[in-house]
Amino acid sequence: MGRGKTLTIPERAQVDLMVQLNMSVSLMSARIHCSRTLNDCYMSDPVAYGTSKSTGRARKLKQRDERNFARAVSNTMKSAKDLGAEIQRKVSKSTILRTIQRSGNITRQIMNPIPTTVLVPSWLRRRSKCSIGQRARRT
Repeated sequence: MGRGKTLTIPERAQVDLMVQLNMSVSLMSARIHCSRTLNDCYMSDPVAYGTSKSTGRARKLKQRDERNFARAVSNTMKSAKDLGAEIQRKVSKSTILRTIQRSGNITRQIMNPIPTTVLVPSWLRRRSKCSIGQRARRT
């Protein structure tokens, strides 16, 4: 969730001046056009005001789960849905794909098709092998 408005540097200077003049919090808020809570937060610790960072949304998968996904995916051709069923976590397919991509160890590659062989009947293959062997003995 986003954060609300913070006091600008000139507004902070005004609040500092009003605190020295012993003005009430509600009167300060009315003069600066901001909430009383905003003023209270600033007055409780003016030095650290506005320095905290937003941590963001918590991840669906913990680090251990991400390692398990990377381990399960390595050297296999499983789909993202199959991995989710195997690890037994209720996460979407896109979350699984994002986790695999974030791991860095596994890269997505397009598989090359297997070259097709000419379909030759088995009796002809057996015959050609025999003829090859006979030719080798003659020479």
